[in-house]
Amino acid sequence: MPRVTKEYREARRDEIALAAVRCLERKGVRETSIADIVAESGLSTGAIYSHFTNKAELARYIVGRYLIIRLDELEADGLAGVVVPPRGTLRAMLGVFTTTGLSPALVVQFWGEAMVDVELKAEMTRTAAKLGHALSTAVLPWARARTASEAEAVELTRLTARTLVALAQGYIANAAVFGPRDPTEYIESAASTLSY
Repeated sequence: MPRVTKEYREARRDEIALAAVRCLERKGVRETSIADIVAESGLSTGAIYSHFTNKAELARYIVGRYLIIRLDELEADGLAGVVVPPRGTLRAMLGVFTTTGLSPALVVQFWGEAMVDVELKAEMTRTAAKLGHALSTAVLPWARARTASEAEAVELTRLTARTLVALAQGYIANAAVFGPRDPTEYIESAASTLSY
């Protein structure tokens, strides 16, 4: 029997994840079953279960494949001392919705399902913690450039990262309910509105 390579396994997981995303967006998180994903992907039930044991694991993979990679890039820039203003950080984070095809509506569905699914809630909580840490790391060089002391920079970072999370959540909820919206237009509109 030929040996399965890491690349092959990852490609198969991506294939399953993309089929799952299509099902999840069409039927919703709660109503999508493994049988639906089997039908959408054209793979066997065994093939699906050999890669993902449940929806929480699948959600973890989808978030990791599309969102965490972007957060890792932001974090790496922050650790390297790259100064990116909060607007640029938020634009880079929200860009995941325009570059990957990940739907804000699907994120909102995961949030809702996490309120009643313990495993999914744990996964979403881990993702939120990763988001907060990545944004704080990304914003810290900018905050250091704007403040006189490290303590002030840390406090400005804390407040800014929390606000960026809230703005990102607003974008996701707005796009999920009212339809697609360009992230740059959203950010510029919010900044313009709040400048009055």
